[in-house]
Amino acid sequence: MLLFSTILNIDNSLTKDEFLKLVIEWNQGSRHNDNIITNLMWDGSYNQKFGNEKVSLDFKEYRNEDILAVRYEKKLDDGVIWNTDYIMNFKESKMSIMLDRSFTEDAINVDRSFKTPVFIKLLIEKGYVLDDNNLPITMNPHWINDENYQMLVEVINGAKVYDLPIVYVSKTFLNRTPIDVGKLSYALKGVAHVFVQEDVSSNDLIRSFCDDKNEYNGNIGIYYQTDMIQKKRRRVLEHFDPDVVSQSIVRDIIHYTNQQTIPYLYTWDGVLTSLFQDRFRSQKAKRAEAEKTKEETDEVLRVFSDEMNDLEEENKRLTSKLLDRENELEYYKNEFFNRQGVNEGFLSSGTEKEFFQGEKRAFVLSVLSDSLGGMSDKTRKKHIIQDIVQQNEIDDILNNRRDEIKRLLTDYKGINSKLKQELKKLGFVVSEDGTHYKLTYYNDNRYTIVMAKTPSDSRAGKNNVSEINKKVL
Repeated sequence: MLLFSTILNIDNSLTKDEFLKLVIEWNQGSRHNDNIITNLMWDGSYNQKFGNEKVSLDFKEYRNEDILAVRYEKKLDDGVIWNTDYIMNFKESKMSIMLDRSFTEDAINVDRSFKTPVFIKLLIEKGYVLDDNNLPITMNPHWINDENYQMLVEVINGAKVYDLPIVYVSKTFLNRTPIDVGKLSYALKGVAHVFVQEDVSSNDLIRSFCDDKNEYNGNIGIYYQTDMIQKKRRRVLEHFDPDVVSQSIVRDIIHYTNQQTIPYLYTWDGVLTSLFQDRFRSQKAKRAEAEKTKEETDEVLRVFSDEMNDLEEENKRLTSKLLDRENELEYYKNEFFNRQGVNEGFLSSGTEKEFFQGEKRAFVLSVLSDSLGGMSDKTRKKHIIQDIVQQNEIDDILNNRRDEIKRLLTDYKGINSKLKQELKKLGFVVSEDGTHYKLTYYNDNRYTIVMAKTPSDSRAGKNNVSEINKKVL
């Protein structure tokens, strides 16, 4: 099961020897002793294997395509196999990094403490990772201020595109950063850029250049740099756990990167299969040529037999991997069918008709979010409700509608044709009843608000706003 994948542009100063030395440094410097391969003595060749049945490190060179492939494999006592692959294509100066493990049901979610591999840290520290469209790929946040705010504005307006997603963290109105952006930047090294507002005073400046589309007051935006996936906005409320917020962002980014297509020659299986195919074609040609003499034929047949044995072993490995994928697919199929009939969730959406798309979801998340402030800390109830709220993007549908009602009716002097049209856009059917107007929400008589045609005092508009928002929003 694929847990992580990315492709990085690598500086051409990285040689084959330096690449493999870096891999060895990564393994020998592990903080976990059971990951280290003891007595690892590299002889300088590009086809070598180290280790034992528990942990192994395998180098394969594919000279025809100028590729070096590395696989680190770790087998646990419960039978689970962890694979870490580094495929360096020297012809294209790109490296793929993949983390894979045997499928089990407890492996379907990104670990809460997940961080991208330490090997990426080594590549960045040694200066091998190239910039992303002139933006350095680092382990630290990019601070947005009055001097470089255009970096953010260009992303929000779609004027500049990067290969990696952008995570933008805004300051709260109290000028606080809502999460630990240092930890977030390190966790996302090599797969996303983290932009952080340096000071809340830049709000007006940023808003003026992106038509109010920017995040503010501690909210966080994820810009995926592709038309296929819309940006995500995460509202961060005061009582939210900042670590859980960060974890949810990491989860979103990792899920996105794992959905990207990895070219076949940037995978371990792709390199090995291509190697065997090339060898097979070569031996087949030699066999045809060697049929001229029996001695040559016998030698080629022996080599051919060895190659066939290798192919059979590779076929067994790929068959085992295919079985693992089939088990994974079967699990997801069962999960899908088990959720049918309950609206693909653990709660029924009920029979009340939605007046606009996302209305029910917005109300449920709003109520759950508001309830958190009254719950005791470190309780199971709060942990579950908080997790649900934080793992679901809270849209601003209700707040936007409340703001629009306030804008239209605070200075209410009566209803003219223009105001009537604006109210209609919000779902209100306006009718007259003597000296009053009746506003019926989506033509449902349960939600009727009566307003005087001629208000008696200056507070009438504010009272109307309060009544409408209380009744329907």
